[in-house]
Amino acid sequence: MNKELYFELGLGTRMRRLIELFTASGERLYADKNVAIKVGHFYAIYAVAQRGPQTINDIAEAAGFSHSAVSQTVKKLVNLGIFDTHATNDARQKNVVLTAKGQQIISTLGPTWNAIEEAMKDAIAETGIDFMDSLTRLEQALGKTSLYDRVQAKLTTPSRAHAFEIKPYDNKWRQAFHDLNMRWLNEYFEVEPLDTVLLSDPESTILNEGGEIFFAVSNNAVHGTVAMKRKNTGVFELTKLAVDPDVQQGGMGKALCKKVIERFVARGGTTLFLETNTILAPALKLYEKLGFIEKPNPYSSPYSRSNHYMEWINPKLGAQHG
Repeated sequence: MNKELYFELGLGTRMRRLIELFTASGERLYADKNVAIKVGHFYAIYAVAQRGPQTINDIAEAAGFSHSAVSQTVKKLVNLGIFDTHATNDARQKNVVLTAKGQQIISTLGPTWNAIEEAMKDAIAETGIDFMDSLTRLEQALGKTSLYDRVQAKLTTPSRAHAFEIKPYDNKWRQAFHDLNMRWLNEYFEVEPLDTVLLSDPESTILNEGGEIFFAVSNNAVHGTVAMKRKNTGVFELTKLAVDPDVQQGGMGKALCKKVIERFVARGGTTLFLETNTILAPALKLYEKLGFIEKPNPYSSPYSRSNHYMEWINPKLGAQHG
């Protein structure tokens, strides 16, 4: 079970989590070398070691930290005998330089820093993404428009969350149910035999079997759909979720899923499950936020694309039993 709580809302918390992981290992590595510095001193020492004498402004610019924060770090390192400061032609600035003790620390930690760099590259490679490029792009995006300004824009722009309605099945939207799902299937996977059966005759295969179908409708146009298919008594499947990617109205997928959950609870269902694929990361995140958890699949899946089974856990009742 993925117990993640914070996602994008708590990105700062996630970054702090990473920092704590880095710091714990870094402090142990420094202790192994008997050096009198902390992981938090690294950025200042490394900047001077790599670029020679630096002003506090130089270090602050390289690290992206405030002048006052860098000044405090430099003062600590001066007190430790690792840094010294020399006057410059500008009376307002001083050059920060390494002392003999500082040079010795650089020599001692050099192999460790190289090993840390290689280990971090290995860990990043395991993620399968260019993390450093993504981090740089995020910094650039927030540097261009601050998070504060972005949030204020969201707060002052009328919400579009209610620009669509969730409506039950109507025969006039039969083709939309077919087309939205076929577009999704052709983009990510292949159309399988059961897909053809369900999408070609939803009345007989879903509605007449005790299931329900819903649509996200805006200005009399269908932009999303989902089905709650009955498997047997009390057991339902959330399936055929598809949203038009060309319509930029956030929350449709979530609203459709919540409608299925609402109807499942209203009908006194015992098990609500879904089958999906792990390549669909945004969908998995949505399901987890809604209360679905991964479980072993008790059924023989009719879909070759299915490699991930989840069940919804009612937060008021705890684990369900299907």
